[in-house]
Amino acid sequence: MFRLTELSTVGYRAFPGRLDLELRPLTLLYGRNNAGKSAVLRLLPILADSVADAATSPFDIGRVAGSGTSFLDVPARAGEAAPLKQVTLTLVWTDADEQRCHDAFILKYIDEANQTIVASYRCSSPVAVTCDMAAQPWPDHETYRVSVGGDGSGDQTIRPRFSGLVPAADSALPAALGGLRERLLRLRGQIQWLHSVRGRWPRLVTKTGRRFVLLDADGANAAEAVLTNPTVFDDVAAWYARPEIGRRLERIDAAVGQPIYRLLLNPSSGPLRDIDLLDTGEGMIQVLPVLVAAALARARGDAGILAVEEPESHLHANAQQALADHLCEIAAGASAPTIVVETHSRVLMLGVQLALAEGRLPPERVRAYWIDQESTGESIATPVDFDRHGRPLGGWPQAAFDEDQALARRLLDQQLQGGAFG
Repeated sequence: MFRLTELSTVGYRAFPGRLDLELRPLTLLYGRNNAGKSAVLRLLPILADSVADAATSPFDIGRVAGSGTSFLDVPARAGEAAPLKQVTLTLVWTDADEQRCHDAFILKYIDEANQTIVASYRCSSPVAVTCDMAAQPWPDHETYRVSVGGDGSGDQTIRPRFSGLVPAADSALPAALGGLRERLLRLRGQIQWLHSVRGRWPRLVTKTGRRFVLLDADGANAAEAVLTNPTVFDDVAAWYARPEIGRRLERIDAAVGQPIYRLLLNPSSGPLRDIDLLDTGEGMIQVLPVLVAAALARARGDAGILAVEEPESHLHANAQQALADHLCEIAAGASAPTIVVETHSRVLMLGVQLALAEGRLPPERVRAYWIDQESTGESIATPVDFDRHGRPLGGWPQAAFDEDQALARRLLDQQLQGGAFG
């Protein structure tokens, strides 16, 4: 049984060169604004949509990029040169024996057909026969020449059908394509994306009878999800009850005899009661979908993938540390899901480093990426690992978090010049 452990692209948005993203239980994306962090993280929901039953393209960006965009907005552009109209995508899978399988695609837009196709595919693995497949030139672009084993003896011509990136079930297809289909189908219902602006839920929450595996991208159905799953409720309530937060999550009937509820977040002690979660401040509201999505990902085990933008949004530093502790606890657990976080929070990073130093998180369970853009406009993602003391093992730019120190020095200089300490 394979699980997705790495994504690679060539020619994707601001990354004309090779972009490698290893998916560890806790994967942190850092960088300045407009460096490409969101583009990297959103590869995961794009992949989710591309393997969905309703996929409209092998690289389906409609939900992620919004209306008015197309595949032609994806390939990187170099100077004044015409865009290549193609992106290379490689998925790396690892099984329980640490054997790896590579599925490499070239996805290309065909002008004459007004269609994005799988232009080529290659499967390579030490436990499977190598398979190469290449589309013929237009107008025969839906016909593929397939070579199995690499010696030419098994060459054949086929016309596979694709639902997005997933080859349709067909006994006439090579076994390697059946293996690809099985791996991609494992991703369905496993990739959760939460974008940075998360929505509010109704004050009166109606339980509709749905059981949630994933939330909407804005997290607006998180309140219903936490009400319908006792395990998720307990997980979320435990975070709010942490000493740094000091609140008790409660649910009460809002209409006798009807499945309508309110979510309260009351102080752990004292006279104040009946405080609706929606009245507790933006930080406590914005973090609820993150907590619910993390609990649902933990329930899915190592097949689960959570991609979340700015999970620390509107949280005070002490709550950011509590969130870092929570994510580290999930990442350190047995059959941990993959949590990919795009963040600017220095506190979140320090919380992860502290978990490493205190032995609560093994170093091999976490990786950070510093994403930066050069003067040419090209973005680069630099991987950073940590030792067991939480120290970065190279790759981390010296100036990554210099801004706050520089401001503190400027303030101190002004205070000294003004005699504030005299």
